[in-house]
Formats: sequence, C-alpha cells, structure tokens
Amino acid sequence: MAVSSVTTNRLSGMSSGLDTDSIVKSMLSTYQSRIDKQNQTTTKLQWKADALRSVNSLIKTFRSNNMSVLNASSNMLSASAYKAYKVTMLTSTNAVTVAAGSSAVEGKVTINSITQLAEAAKLSSTDVFSSEIDTSTKLGELAFRNDLFGEGDEISFSINDVDFTFTKDTTLNEMLNQINASSANVKMSYSSLKDGFTITSKTIGSSSSINIVNKTGNAFAAENSAFGIAEQNMSGKDAILKIDGYDVVKSSNTFTIDGITYTLNDTYIPQSESDAGISFTVTNDVDSVVDKISKFVDSYNELIGKLQDMIGETVYRDYTPLTDAQKEEMTEKEIEKWEEKAKSGIIRNDSNIQWLLTTVRNALYTKVEGTGMSLSDIGLTTGAYTDGAKITLDKDKLKTALENNPDAVASLFTKSSNSTDEATKFKESGLVTRISNAMLNYTKKATDISLATLDKSISDSKEAVEELEEKMSDKSEALYKKFAAMESALAKLNSQQSWLTSLFSSSKS
Repeated sequence: MAVSSVTTNRLSGMSSGLDTDSIVKSMLSTYQSRIDKQNQTTTKLQWKADALRSVNSLIKTFRSNNMSVLNASSNMLSASAYKAYKVTMLTSTNAVTVAAGSSAVEGKVTINSITQLAEAAKLSSTDVFSSEIDTSTKLGELAFRNDLFGEGDEISFSINDVDFTFTKDTTLNEMLNQINASSANVKMSYSSLKDGFTITSKTIGSSSSINIVNKTGNAFAAENSAFGIAEQNMSGKDAILKIDGYDVVKSSNTFTIDGITYTLNDTYIPQSESDAGISFTVTNDVDSVVDKISKFVDSYNELIGKLQDMIGETVYRDYTPLTDAQKEEMTEKEIEKWEEKAKSGIIRNDSNIQWLLTTVRNALYTKVEGTGMSLSDIGLTTGAYTDGAKITLDKDKLKTALENNPDAVASLFTKSSNSTDEATKFKESGLVTRISNAMLNYTKKATDISLATLDKSISDSKEAVEELEEKMSDKSEALYKKFAAMESALAKLNSQQSWLTSLFSSSKS
C-alpha cells in the first residue's frame, strides 16, 4: 500500500516538488502589502497621539511649576509673587528669627523684650523603678518603687477626659502606645536615663493642658504614685513679648504680625535702660522679584521654543513606519535612527498649537486695560518675528517699574476679568492670566477633540488591520486547500504509476 504525502491541508510539496509556502506567500503579497500599509497608518496615528500627549505634559509641567496654588513661592498668578521684602538685622541675636512676607510694610521694628516662650503643658518624674527595666515587660512584673496595682488587678485613670484601663498583663509599651494614639492629645514616654515618665501636651500655649484623674490603682495617686506623677491639672504657657512698645501674647513661638513672621528661640530681657532691644529693618527686595520673573520668562521661552520646534520639524516623506519584516533585517540602532526620521514633523503645523502660539504672542503686545501701563513699559516685549511667541526681558526696565509702582506691575501680570465676552476678557486680563487661560483652552481642545479623534482613528485602523488579516487568512486557507488537492491528486497518480511499473516488471519476469 502506497503512503500518501497528504497529511494536512498544508502540504510540503512532496509529490509536486513545489515550495508551496513560498508560492502561497507570493500569491498573498498584495494582501500583506495592504496590511503593512494599514499598520503604518496605525503607527503614524499613534505617534501623533503620543506627540500631542507630550505637548500636554510639557504644558502641565509648566503650569504646575509656575501657576499652581500648591507652589506658592513660584505661583505667578498670585499678586504676592511680585512683592518681596527682606529683613536686615540691626542687632545680633539668637533669641529670634525674623522673615518678611509679601504683605509686610517697609520700616524699622524693635523687639523690646521676650519675657516668656510658649510652652506645652508638661509633667515628668524620676526614679520610678527600683531596678533597670525593659519596656516590653508586663506592668505586673515591673519593679515599681511605689506599688502600682494595690489590692486590685487593674489600673484606671483619665487624661483630658479620656478613660484608660490596663491590667497586669499589659506591657509598658502597649500602655504608652494606647495613650499616645488616643484623643487625649498627649505624648507619654519613658526615659531610662531619668528612670521616669514624661507626659507632654501635643499643643502649646496656655490653652494646652494635661488633666489627670486617678481612678483605680496607684498609677497617678495623689500621694506616692507609681508613675511619680500625681493627679492634677497642668496648663501650658503663652509667649509673652513686647514689639515697638506693644504687649504681644501668642500661643506659639512662631507667629505672623503685619506680614512679618517671628520665630522665638529664647527669652530676651534688657539688661539696662540703655539696652535698645532687638531691631531690624524691612525693605523692598526688588532684585528677588526680578529674578523670579526672569526665571518665569526663561521657563516660558523654553516651552515656547519646544512647541515652535515641534510644529516646524522637517517631514521626511521617504521614511515611513517600518514593517515587521523590515525590522527583522535591521539592527536596533538602525531602527532607532530610521524611526527618528519617520517621526519628524508628525505634528508639523498643528492648528491647535499654532493657535496657542498666536494667542500668547498676542498676549504680549495687547495692552492690559485698566492698568495705565503696557508690558513694554516694564521691559517685556515679543522680540524679533523669528522668535515667535518668546518674551524678551529688559531687567533694568523691570526693576525700575517694580521700584516705582509694584502694584501696577503685579496687575499687568495677574489682573483677571469677569467678562463673559472672550475678546473683552482677554483685553482685561494680565499677561500670566492670558497665558494660563490660553494653555488651559489648548489642553482642552487637544484632549477633548484632537486626541479623542485620534484615539477613534487608531481604533478604526486597528479594526481595518484585523479585517484584512482575516481576509488574508481566508484566502491563505483556500489556496492551501487547492494545493492540498493537487498534491493529493499527484500522490494518487504517483501511486498508480508505481503500481503499473511494478505490474510490467512482474509480467516481463
């Protein structure tokens, strides 16, 4: 019995001697070409979407660094960013640290005295145990100098009206952790150095308090308490000082008065009538504001430069996305260089980015209504036309404007409008407000329209690839069936030929 070479629908050409796979592949080349082109379309759409997302990311980072309320020190939308004051100490001292905020007033200030620092309510003890202890030990096993439990098996007490109960099986650490995690608002700790406990209120000032009431056992007994602290009500202290002859009482050692922040480190008591106190001056720090605006301009110009480069990139039309077959014949470095060219100009002349750049350029030379000044008056211009929407800054002109009229400068940057008419709103808004609004409008357009449309196109293109692959698969299957039928027929002919040959050979013999 002859053995057929037909074992599957895809025959190897054992009977015909043909390279069936190569023939089928050649016959399907048109389908494969269509699939490759559609995949290239998908890839280009994905590249464009990635490029637009990178633009969104650049703008988001810029706004986060320069226009975020979460970043107060560099929020250029805040009028306070355009006012800065510096403190010059006229008296050398470690008793107080002084800083001036944007709402400070220029002038000289004298701290006449610091009588008392603010303190938290605090209670402490020493020599509580008769031998060295481990805080992981159970309360019933600790060697207290004064008995803790008395005749009972538990202790109970309240701290700031929060009740606590512990047994002999409770470890010292467990007791401390429970107290510290409670709403009693205190911290209780043990010091092996002092061999005693400390209870400190988590707040400071006269309003902070520690009110302890002993209930059962002798933890905080009125006499001979085991913890070395008797039940009592202890209050904290306020800071007491005198500034420019005025008495000041504060619940914290750090506080702000008239835009000046004081941090008290120690008491200060004048030693004689000739002791003039701790004096300092507050002056307008124009240079720091100029530096801040200069950094903003540099950051803005860097962003604008990147956007202008993106929409001006050269398009290399001969460099299309590589197919899988092409990639197999190339090294990783060759693929990288090729795709760099293929991606170039992927968002060239993007209309939304062009709109953004035109808008922010207009923001620079359109007068801010209601300020009485123009941006060029404070040293901000658009520069040469080839610079596009970049800003040119004259620091000397800006410094003079800040020295003479800081409020007007702040308004030129941060003024906002309540108008619902876009044209009016634009004219009445300050430069940074205009830039911020333009960027927000761009990202909304890019996300809600451009990227949404691209995502839909990418999805459609992928579906088109799947449909083409399905058609090619069907065509491939049909071709292999035809070749299988041919191979089967040839196998039968070969079998018959062998039978006839053997028949003739036997008849001759």
